[in-house]
Amino acid sequence: HKSPADAGRQSIMQFTFLEEKTMRQTFIISVNLAIILILFIVPIAALESGETLIVTSTANSGTGSFREALLNASPGDSITFDASVFPPDNPHTIYLTSPLPSIDQGNLIIDASNAGVVIDGSGITTGANGLSILSSNNVIRGLHFKDFPNAGIALFAGQNIIGGDRNTGAGPSGRGNMITGT
Repeated sequence: HKSPADAGRQSIMQFTFLEEKTMRQTFIISVNLAIILILFIVPIAALESGETLIVTSTANSGTGSFREALLNASPGDSITFDASVFPPDNPHTIYLTSPLPSIDQGNLIIDASNAGVVIDGSGITTGANGLSILSSNNVIRGLHFKDFPNAGIALFAGQNIIGGDRNTGAGPSGRGNMITGT
């Protein structure tokens, strides 16, 4: 038989062992949470910290054009369209005379869901796509591609979001995209 003093020491040792085990488990959980934050939350925050480039012109190129926005865009940026230039209830057309630059930077959002934007490729004489997407993690919403010699949107990489809920946004297609031809 154990004396009351021995039983008390054993209880304290068991409690200390359990306390150390709980502290190790808490430490492991804390380290795992930190890894999750670094791997997932930080990249999402980095994506959200990009610039918003606003298209303010229906011109094929130059200041405020869609072409200029594509050329200046970096990963994490968003391209939107000024609704006073591209009214949702009266869409305006960008008439292209040459192919648009390919999207190769990745993590780019092009959002025309609150504007009326038609991109017309009938003035392009060589075979061209409306948008050629060569990178991943891009989002394309609310655009109307019309009369391109090839595809309105050509995907050459995975994990892109093309379109969305047609009832979300003020534009004619909401977050959806429309592709029409002659």
